[in-house]
Amino acid sequence: MASIKTATDRPRQARRSRFWPRVFSAVSLTSITLAPVAALSLWLLMSDATLAAAVMERGDLLPVAAALAKIVGRAVMALIAAL
Repeated sequence: MASIKTATDRPRQARRSRFWPRVFSAVSLTSITLAPVAALSLWLLMSDATLAAAVMERGDLLPVAAALAKIVGRAVMALIAAL
């Protein structure tokens, strides 16, 4: 015997996979995090090779942070002076 389907009976759609959106999100967050680190490393190698060598030898990033803080401070002071 054949059953009669009403208009509201629709087949369920399969759930979409969440794997690829999560992978793309993780890759984008990682690249956003690592891009400034790579830029800072390149800047350090080009501007002050002895500081870069000291950082590599000791493994201490404090001189890099101090140099970066000085440069950012100078930039902020120049911006405030211009206003």
